[in-house]
Amino acid sequence: MEIIQILIIIFSLFALSRAFLRFKDNRLTKNEFIFWAVLWIAVIVVSIIPGITSTISPSLGITRGIDLIVYISIIVIFYLIFRLYVKIENMEKKITSIVRRISFSAKVKKKK
Repeated sequence: MEIIQILIIIFSLFALSRAFLRFKDNRLTKNEFIFWAVLWIAVIVVSIIPGITSTISPSLGITRGIDLIVYISIIVIFYLIFRLYVKIENMEKKITSIVRRISFSAKVKKKK
């Protein structure tokens, strides 16, 4: 086993433990925890058995195993960006609502 494989496994185990602790503290939902657990376990499996991507990729119409990893990585990154975008939009709406309420209540107090 190469040093990079060992480092990736150690990092993945660390990330998996962080996800578990956040789930345990109710800072991650069950679905979020499952997403991160599957992701980090997949990274560990691919690190231990790198040839697995070359075995799976032809059945998906992809020539090389590394291409499969790149495609999956891009899809995951886009998904996470989308999730962040949705969260930011929701926060902006909440902030706008709070600011409007504060502004309205300040205006009402001035009239009294």
